[in-house]
Amino acid sequence: RRVLFRSNQTPQVVKKVMSYRMFHRYWPTGLFVVLLIVSSVVVPPRVQAQAVRPAPPQEPSAAKPETDSGTHEVAGKRCLFIGHSFFIPVARMLPKQAAESGVNGHTQQVVFAGGANGSPGKLWQNESKRKSIQKMLDSGEVELLGMTYFSPSNSSLKDYQKWIEYALEKNPDTDFFVGMPWGLNGPSRSVEAYAAQNTLGQKVVYEGIVKKLRELYPDNRFYWINYGRVAVDLKRAFADQSLPMVDQLVDRQDADAIFRDRMGHAAPLTLEMASLRSEEHTSELQSRQ
Repeated sequence: RRVLFRSNQTPQVVKKVMSYRMFHRYWPTGLFVVLLIVSSVVVPPRVQAQAVRPAPPQEPSAAKPETDSGTHEVAGKRCLFIGHSFFIPVARMLPKQAAESGVNGHTQQVVFAGGANGSPGKLWQNESKRKSIQKMLDSGEVELLGMTYFSPSNSSLKDYQKWIEYALEKNPDTDFFVGMPWGLNGPSRSVEAYAAQNTLGQKVVYEGIVKKLRELYPDNRFYWINYGRVAVDLKRAFADQSLPMVDQLVDRQDADAIFRDRMGHAAPLTLEMASLRSEEHTSELQSRQ
């Protein structure tokens, strides 16, 4: 896995996003760094090949057309994202970002429920939410279903399988996305404890959920990203005084804070960082697909 942070050094990804934020302050119509969950994954290099199907040999094709901004056009997907407040705010950024990054045809729907209620298991148990999501899947047009994680009691393998089985009944070619969020109470936890929690969570979710789903459904793609590591990297960089533009760890009003509240909801900077970290993996995955 790529290490984006080294102790006592500002990560390159942090430098990039801070330069983008400075650009926005003095040029309001500037380009925005994008997250394309539709076509982005973060997986350990030893298993990365499992994330995509091998493509059959093809004749060389003409270069992809470019947009006015110079980016190559990429075919988007019809997406459905379901989850809580540590997941859906990132998803809600995607339409604008997709348009600005040359993704043509991206559409999405989202279903939100707070806290544990946004986990796969709780969403299935909630009759109103379940029927709302199932109605969207019933169209057979959803190409990518994205879910997140909360805890073992409500985000078990069987909890994900209920949604997967239903989606495949409506569209056998559905792809799936599992994203792991940052942990609760980030502002009050030490950097070491916060990082350890995320590292353990990555192992639990990847080994216990994603890897097994790929084995159970070999004909479908399962994308995976630990986007929650962004909050850990930012918190560490803030502690090391490597973020000159960030004055407050927690601030509901300051877009350059890391968290909006003591519970650990992400401030806009953290949401942008989650987007940027994923965007770095877009080109390689698209070329493999």
